[in-house]
Amino acid sequence: MADNAVLSQREIDALLNAEMGTAEQEAAAATPAARKETGRRVKIYDFRHPEKLSKEQLRGLQIIQQGVGGSLAASFSARLRSPVESRLSALERGIYEEYVAQIGTQAIVVMIDMNPLTGYAVAAFGMDVAFGIIDRLLGGKGKRHNRSLDRDLTDIETALIRHIGMDIARSLVEPWQRVADLMPDVTELAVGPQVMHVIPPNEFVITAWYEIRFAEQAGGVSLCFPLTVLEQILPKLTGQSLFDNRPNRPLAENTRVQQEQLMPMTVPLRAILGKAVVAATDIANLRPGDVMVLDRTVDEPLRMLVGNCERYAGSPGTRGKRLALQVSGIVDDDGWVKPFEEAGP
Repeated sequence: MADNAVLSQREIDALLNAEMGTAEQEAAAATPAARKETGRRVKIYDFRHPEKLSKEQLRGLQIIQQGVGGSLAASFSARLRSPVESRLSALERGIYEEYVAQIGTQAIVVMIDMNPLTGYAVAAFGMDVAFGIIDRLLGGKGKRHNRSLDRDLTDIETALIRHIGMDIARSLVEPWQRVADLMPDVTELAVGPQVMHVIPPNEFVITAWYEIRFAEQAGGVSLCFPLTVLEQILPKLTGQSLFDNRPNRPLAENTRVQQEQLMPMTVPLRAILGKAVVAATDIANLRPGDVMVLDRTVDEPLRMLVGNCERYAGSPGTRGKRLALQVSGIVDDDGWVKPFEEAGP
């Protein structure tokens, strides 16, 4: 080739294409080797179902919802006067639009205000469960009738189902005490998706599915919690925080007793000097200076009555210008006086 030879445009394009093809082949060959060397696995990210909660937070929420299952069984058993079994069958992540499609148009939907948290939760159960509960509440055996599934609820049946919705809401209180002191309330109840507008369709939700068994039949109840509600308790859903915040039942019970039964009140205290049998005519003729002989000796402790019950014993005296009684012992159930050191704590 001559020194002053000039390449044509076709030859230049051919050289460029050949060089680019070689580079692509080398990159393709190097990519599997690089993946093999690093050992990394490529995971496809689903933007429609994003990972909003960690595994630890999901585990904490699962523990809470398992407790809700037990509360549901207790509430339904008390309401229906019949044994009811309830267990958490699944805890799913998704979006609200998919949850609405899953429960269908023939379902009882209950909107629960998660006060004091900001936002709403959704509870739903099928018409078969609803009519089985209604049959039991109205004196039946709780069995569903296929003929009744195609009609609307009457006003009386709607009122009965609202009580069931309140039972579901109250079932959240004790299990959720680990993360929040809930005071839930049922705001709306309807059949189908009429009340679905309170949560955006694309909102990320966690749905707890429960299997309910009563009166030889089984049904499903679901509880749906949007991310806007869960975000307010996420820091408390970690393992250590969840167990640190578990409710202290004995302490709560003692507080309730003190508040409800031991409120400040006035209790009369009386000290009995003694007793005497006196004829009615002698009482009618009593005059200042007369002497009555009592049935107690001078060194015997006086009995103190708390209300109408003999409880303490002590010695009479004065404190300043007032009469007083120095308490020295306790009166047992048999009427014997025991000094405090013998009575024990």
